[in-house]
This record gives sequence, C-alpha cells and structure tokens, in this order.
Amino acid sequence: MRPVHPALLVLVALVPALAVARPWQGIQPGASTQRDVVERFGEPVTRAKRGARTVLAYHGEHAPAGTRQAQFHVDPAGVVQEITIFLTAQLDAETVEGTYGKPPQRTFLEDTFQKVWLYPAAGVTVYFGKDGNVEALTFSQGKARPAASGPSAGGAPAAGAAAPGATQAAR
Repeated sequence: MRPVHPALLVLVALVPALAVARPWQGIQPGASTQRDVVERFGEPVTRAKRGARTVLAYHGEHAPAGTRQAQFHVDPAGVVQEITIFLTAQLDAETVEGTYGKPPQRTFLEDTFQKVWLYPAAGVTVYFGKDGNVEALTFSQGKARPAASGPSAGGAPAAGAAAPGATQAAR
C-alpha cells in the first residue's frame, strides 16, 4: 500500500470543502461578505484595489493555518467572489489529481509557460510554479471560466478577466 503524501493531508484539510462548493474556513465565495472575512480573520494586513474589486490579504503571522498567504477578492457590493491561497506545503500534480481528479481543462500562462489546471464545476483553479509544484489555489462559486488569470507581478493570481494570451491546451 502506498503511503499518504503529507502534502495531500494539508490539501485535504484546507480545501476539500470548496471542491463541493462549501465555505473555506467559514467563508463562501458568492455568499460571504467582507465583514464576514474581517470578523473571522481580523483586519487584513493589506487592502488593495484590483479593478472594481478590493483584495483583503492575510500573510506572514496573520496568514490562516497551513497557508503563507490568503486573499479574499471582494466585489463593490462587499461580497467575496474569490479566495486565493498560497500553501505552506509543497503539492505536486499527482497530489492534486488524487484530490480533485483529472482536470477538465488545462491551460498555461503564455508569458511563463507555467501550467494551470481548471476545475470549473468546483470553482477551483490550480496554478503551478516553475518547479512543477502548486504555487496557488483559487476558489470561486463554481462557474466555468474561459481561461486562467495567472499570478500577477506581486505573486498573486490576478482577479477579473482572463490573462491576455492564456492558451488552452488539450486534455
């Protein structure tokens, strides 16, 4: 019998609820509000505007357990539309497939050729780093997305429209 990869345990502990459209640590995209986030995690370390959205970021010692950073993308009405987490444990593609199955959509970031896996029904997008391990996970309401909106210059997946030049790859 194959031993359980420690990173899989972290992934299962952190994200399985969102794979079935449930809240992540009590916050649900499309239903929870900015106030809910602040009540749950306290005041964010940073607040930044990305287009019409506000991003509440928790990092360093303020990051939720098992993450080095968590971002909550809030629309102008104050509703959380997306959650992006950067895990402390290294996850590989095999571990992600073991949790979510084969990705129904694959793409890559044109400028870096880093792979991105999309699970539209679950609202999960997985961004891989150049080393082949997961760099970030983004959770939304489970709507289909035309293409990934890759990590921004600040190291965080950008909110909003798809990255220009993101290329769809065959499964």
